[in-house]
Amino acid sequence: MKKLTAIITAGLTAMAVSATAFAASLINADEARAIAEKQVPAGISFVTTKAELNKIVPYYEVKFYDEANHTEYEIDVLQTNGAIKEYSMDAKALFGSSKITLNTNDVQALVLKDYPQAVFHKIELDRDNGLYEYEVKFTAPGLRGKYTVNPETGVVMEKELKYQF
Repeated sequence: MKKLTAIITAGLTAMAVSATAFAASLINADEARAIAEKQVPAGISFVTTKAELNKIVPYYEVKFYDEANHTEYEIDVLQTNGAIKEYSMDAKALFGSSKITLNTNDVQALVLKDYPQAVFHKIELDRDNGLYEYEVKFTAPGLRGKYTVNPETGVVMEKELKYQF
C-alpha cells in the first residue's frame, strides 16, 4: 500500500510540475494585446482583452474600435504560442450600394491584392437592406477568408479571416 501511495504521489507531483511549466509558457493578456495591435491600424482605441479559457485551445479575444471610421476589430490570439487564430473587421458606417460598377473579376482582384494565392469558393452579388454587396469566400495558404465588398466603390466593409494551424 505504501508503494502505491508513493507512486501516486510521484505521479501527481510530476503532473503538477508539468502543468506549472505549461502555464508559465502561456502568453499573458498584455502580450496578446501587443500581438493584436500589430494587426489593426495605428491610433485606434483598445477596448478589451478577454481570456477564453473554456475552449479546446485557450485564446485571448482582443477588441479595438476606430472612432473616426466606426469600425470594430476583433483579433483572437492563442495563449499557447501567440499566433493569430482569427481576425475580423466590421465597418459599421459603411453599407452596400444601389449601384453596381464592379464585376466579379474586379472583386477577385481586390482579394488577390491582399492574398495573391487565393482560391475563390464564392463570389455572389447579394442584397442587404435593399443595397447591393458582394460576398466573397476564399481560401489562401493557411487561412479561410470572407470579405463583404461594396459593389460600387470596392471598399471592404467586413473581413473575416480564420487561420489554420
